[in-house]
Amino acid sequence: MNASETPAAAERHIPVFIDGHEYASRARRVTEADLRRLPRPPIPDGKELWLDIPDEQDRPLAEGETIELAPGMRFFSEPYEITIHIDRTRYTMTKKRMTGLELRAVPAPPVASDRDLWLDIIDKRDKKIADDDIVRLRDGMRFFTAPGRINPGAR
Repeated sequence: MNASETPAAAERHIPVFIDGHEYASRARRVTEADLRRLPRPPIPDGKELWLDIPDEQDRPLAEGETIELAPGMRFFSEPYEITIHIDRTRYTMTKKRMTGLELRAVPAPPVASDRDLWLDIIDKRDKKIADDDIVRLRDGMRFFTAPGRINPGAR
């Protein structure tokens, strides 16, 4: 806030982020259409607009939906795609975080319960992913599966 701005005037400018760029909204309550008009050029009606929710699944905004803005809220018009590999097969994900159980369900058929899921870490010890572990996905991550229990000498 500038020294010349009153607290009420500063509140009229709510900073929000759309597709990584900061914009100032003069209104606290806005519609999905209002948010589309903040960037220049505006976000076309044919593209979905999403609310980026920290530590939860992001959600698309419904046409005509009204949103109560808070400073620093983040929105995006294209889901960020992350490429991961499980057992050398490429998968494109739009979630930023997934549990081990969700990752096991990505391949078709899903990873069998008698196999463990591992994160392949270059130059370090690989990490076993438990079903309830939350994995922050990054582009290029590699996972592999291995038998859950190895019984030496068994036939």
